Amino acid sequence: MLKSLFAVMIPLACAVAAQHPQLIEMNVGDSVKVPLASGKSRTLKLVAYTEQKEPYYEPANNGFADAVVSAEVVVEVDGKRATVVGGPFHMPAAVNGINLLVGTTRGWTGGIVPDHMSKDVRLEAQDASQPWSEPGRFVFPVRHYRWRVMNYQHTWLGLAVNQARLYYHRGEDMGMIPDLEESLAMTDAVVRKVPGPQGDGASNTVILEDGSGLVFHYAHMNAPNILPELQPGVQVKQGQKLGLTGNTWRGAPVKDPHLHVEVHAKQSNGFRNTFPLFVAAYRNSFPGELLPIAGGWRHLFADGSIALDGSRSLAGDGRKIVSYEWTFTDGTHAKGATVRRTYTQPGTYSEQLRVTDDRGRSDLDFVEVFVLSKQQHAAPPYALIDYYPIRGIRPGTEIAFLTRYNNMRDVTIDFGDGTVVPYAENTTHKFGRSGTYVVTVKGTDAGSGPGTLKVRVIVEQQRLPGMASVGG
Repeated sequence: MLKSLFAVMIPLACAVAAQHPQLIEMNVGDSVKVPLASGKSRTLKLVAYTEQKEPYYEPANNGFADAVVSAEVVVEVDGKRATVVGGPFHMPAAVNGINLLVGTTRGWTGGIVPDHMSKDVRLEAQDASQPWSEPGRFVFPVRHYRWRVMNYQHTWLGLAVNQARLYYHRGEDMGMIPDLEESLAMTDAVVRKVPGPQGDGASNTVILEDGSGLVFHYAHMNAPNILPELQPGVQVKQGQKLGLTGNTWRGAPVKDPHLHVEVHAKQSNGFRNTFPLFVAAYRNSFPGELLPIAGGWRHLFADGSIALDGSRSLAGDGRKIVSYEWTFTDGTHAKGATVRRTYTQPGTYSEQLRVTDDRGRSDLDFVEVFVLSKQQHAAPPYALIDYYPIRGIRPGTEIAFLTRYNNMRDVTIDFGDGTVVPYAENTTHKFGRSGTYVVTVKGTDAGSGPGTLKVRVIVEQQRLPGMASVGG
């Protein structure tokens, strides 16, 4: 059975010719040579950088931290100056023949899980004539997923919500009811570490290494659901099942079940910015889909204003986004990729973005806005909303919901089809018609303002006999 599923090989046999972007750490004023495929090089110079910050409430300190949420990095490539923006949901930007991606800046290196960079900025650089990752190089690490489907879905350098202290997320989190959906190997690789049948007392990390110098860390699977055939030295194939998504941290269950995946560069042991890799993986596993990005999580003080930005949304191959429509918690609407909003009352607000492409296809995402009081003494209200199944939902399909919340009262669940029920941690629901439904968890003020949190559920058309499958 072992050999029918896995090839046992201590050395990595799959010689992968992939050339990954170069990780470069620089201080302001430094210059480095970036090699090109032609054998020539270009000179990259770090000119300056600035960091934009927002307030983040830390319950452990009963106070606020200045959290970095984006950075503008000024560079010169063979004398041509440009500004590259870094932060959550950013893709590489071309500057004079080089694609550049901001990995981190000095202000992002701290938090609960620090990044031990000693210089000002880490960039990833690649000849712009070469692909950032080869087509088909990766598959998405959850077999049946959907873009931004759960509201607990942290990305690279996003502020992880409801933490005791400031936490810059390094890697990707995909919320999921535990023990139901398969975790997959993103690429051909060799197993380097497994937690063992009793777990590792931490996050049950499975470590895989491919033949191009990338090291993949999968965390939080529950030990009984990690395949026992996974042993150090065993080779796995792209798309092969590793186990099931779980909810283990410090050896015990947690309230925020998800799969965490981060990627390291073996040679430097530095974190790779995972977001572009996950976009490529999603494109490979679920081709052609629109990728709406409303911005993740934002923080500000009451009576302040904030720019909500949907411009990082990504159209499918050969398509372009033609409209951005916002629907706000207070019932108002706006159009445009970027809108500015003022919030007067503390609380948590889930603001909806609908993007539509030039073929009429549209999809939704939500940005969660945490509005803080300067007299804050408790974390902002929050709810975790997970459901299963994610794909293949049709009219009449029973969907299981797992919902948990903090710092709210009188909580209700609105399924978006006229059905509103009092809160229960575990509920089920069936939708009678196809369509996109917004499920809203809402609660009243318990000391930090009211809370409204949302996810979308896509119910596909009912398949008739002889009809091809509709949707994913």
